[in-house]
Amino acid sequence: MALDIGVGGDSALAPNQTEPKLSLEDDGYYWFLSDLFDQLKAETGQYIDLYGNATFPTSQLDALERTVAAAKELVDAQGESWKVHTGTQLLPVRKEVYQVVKREEFQRLLTEWAQVVVRARELDKPVVCFGD
Repeated sequence: MALDIGVGGDSALAPNQTEPKLSLEDDGYYWFLSDLFDQLKAETGQYIDLYGNATFPTSQLDALERTVAAAKELVDAQGESWKVHTGTQLLPVRKEVYQVVKREEFQRLLTEWAQVVVRARELDKPVVCFGD
C-alpha cells in the first residue's frame, strides 16, 4: 500500500508522472505525520490518507506548505533515528507496534514534498494525494 503525492496531472486524482513526486507507505514515516495531517484537515477539509485521495488546489498550497515546514521542524529536532508508533497488534497477543525511522531519509522525503509544492505553484496546478 502506498500513498503517491505529486503535481496534479491529466487525471483529477493521479500525480503527473513527469513532475516531482513522492510515495509514503504504511510505516513510521507516514504515522509520524498523522497529527499534522489532522491539523491540515481542520484547515483545508482534506485528509492525507493511505486509503483515500486528497486534492489541494492552488488556494490551499500555503496550508500544505506550512504542514511540510512544520514536519521538517519536528524531524530536524529528532535524533539520527527514532521509533514511531504504527499500530496495535491484537493477535496472537496484544502489543504496540513501532517502526524505526531515520532522520536523513525523512529529510529527503520532505525535501521532495517541498519540491512538489513549488512545482505545483509554478504550473498553477493542484497537489494530489492518491492512496490505494
